[in-house]
Formats: sequence, structure tokens, C-alpha cells
Amino acid sequence: MDFLTEQDFKGTISTTVLNRLRGENDENLNEAEQLAISELATLRGRFDIDAELGKVGAQRNEEIKRMMVTITVFYLYNTVIDDEIPERVDSNYTKEVKDIRAISSGKMHTTLKPLKSSDGTNKSKFRSGGDAPRNNSIF
Repeated sequence: MDFLTEQDFKGTISTTVLNRLRGENDENLNEAEQLAISELATLRGRFDIDAELGKVGAQRNEEIKRMMVTITVFYLYNTVIDDEIPERVDSNYTKEVKDIRAISSGKMHTTLKPLKSSDGTNKSKFRSGGDAPRNNSIF
């Protein structure tokens, strides 16, 4: 795993189930983590996700860590055909994906630091300013 540690899964999935699903040489676990990283793609336009994923230990953003664990567990269950995904895992996944979309569209606040433009201001898809308001008065 690149970003997550085994300790991160504590409280989300039992160690027994994690060991059963992780696959030979952690193949399923690594694949699930990569799929979780791909779910964060919509945030890349506003936040430096690569820098966040490069952090280790206590420097990691708790919000990203929570999202990654939840989504990784969902995809981990998908790697084993015989196991049904628990309803709790499915609903948590749906919530996290909804949150990611809301954050990327600016409808939800986050603890992530926004990307900066070359002039030092926050990079945003929104523009401000424009022409002076029109005056349609005939007098």
C-alpha cells in the first residue's frame, strides 16, 4: 500500500476479514487502494492530491485518510466474487463518493488546502469582476 497502513483500517474492517480479502502478496489490497486513489480524481482540479497522498504518518490529512479507507474497503470486497458487500460498507462508500463530488464542486467545505495560482491566490474555476453594470434608464 502506498498511502494507507494496516492501522488505518482499525474500526472499519476486522483484521480477520482484512487478511482474508487482501489476496496473495496484498494484490487485492493494493489494487483496491489504487482504485480508491482514482476516486479522488475529481478533487485534483482544486487540490494538490498528489502532495496529500505523498504525506506519511501524522502529516496525512484525516479527511483524505477516512475517504481512502472507506473506498478501499468497498473495492476490497469487490475483489472477491463470493463475498457480498455489507450494507454498511456500501452506504459508507456512497456517502464518501457524494462528499468527494460536493467538495470538488465547492458545495462542501474541506480541510484540504486549495491549489495556488502562480500569483499566490487560490486556484479556482470561478471568476470575479467584469464590466460595469448597465444603466437602462432613458433619462
